[in-house]
Amino acid sequence: MIEAGDQLPDTNLNLNAYLGEGPLVVLFYTEAATPLCTQQLCSFRDDEEMILELNASVVAVSSDPPDVLERFKSEHRLPFPLLSDPELNAARAFGVDDVDSKRARRAAFVADAQGIVTLAIPFYQPNNLDDYQRIFEALGLDI
Repeated sequence: MIEAGDQLPDTNLNLNAYLGEGPLVVLFYTEAATPLCTQQLCSFRDDEEMILELNASVVAVSSDPPDVLERFKSEHRLPFPLLSDPELNAARAFGVDDVDSKRARRAAFVADAQGIVTLAIPFYQPNNLDDYQRIFEALGLDI
């Protein structure tokens, strides 16, 4: 399991390529177009302006195929990349793979511009405002 202080794992998704001048939020979600996962990603869409003001960026990862991700992204106007992890390589590297369902668990990680994980929420719950607030605190928002 990835924890605060760890380096972003080197996976086939090359998450380091998404690092910019500020922090990166890496969201894992179980399946596109399901109610909780839609809520999870749309909440970050709705707060895109605040995320940009914090000089941060977001990527979201699931095992869905690219065509499903494109439809989901378009339908919900998601402004960040949706990455396909069909073999669960990235989910496994982060410790959030669910072998039984062959999907990732909902999880959230924040890494700084150098790729050091500053926050790990391995069981992220979209309805839990504390989890959401912790992400924004890790991005530098003074709450």
